[in-house]
Amino acid sequence: IRATAKLPEIDAYIRKVNKGPRPLRPREVQVMQREAFAQLRVIKMNWPVETGTSRAGWRQSVIGRMGQVAIVFENPIFYSAWIVRKGSHSVAAGGEPWFTKLEEQGATRRQAIAQSGQGSISAGTAASRLRAALGQVL
Repeated sequence: IRATAKLPEIDAYIRKVNKGPRPLRPREVQVMQREAFAQLRVIKMNWPVETGTSRAGWRQSVIGRMGQVAIVFENPIFYSAWIVRKGSHSVAAGGEPWFTKLEEQGATRRQAIAQSGQGSISAGTAASRLRAALGQVL
């Protein structure tokens, strides 16, 4: 599983303030990592568990490249894409993999923010807006 949460509103803010694009600075990466870890805790708290192996496999990373700011959530455990909520049909029987909730809800929330015109982010509210951009992932 690899889910990338692109953050065009962060890129837009950087372009606006700096009169052009630039990569994230180390302090900005730290803020992003802190918020990504908070989202990762939510993912892990809501991840269905039988043995705990796939829940323990979750990790995150921040991409701070110029014009491509994003947070990546991934789980390399080979069967993670087949995990469904308890009581649901298996993926093979047409059930929906649990990780798709992460992708769908994150994309829906980012789209709503972009349409509402909340694209600029002040330094004082960067962390709260980042949380809003990622939305409730599960």
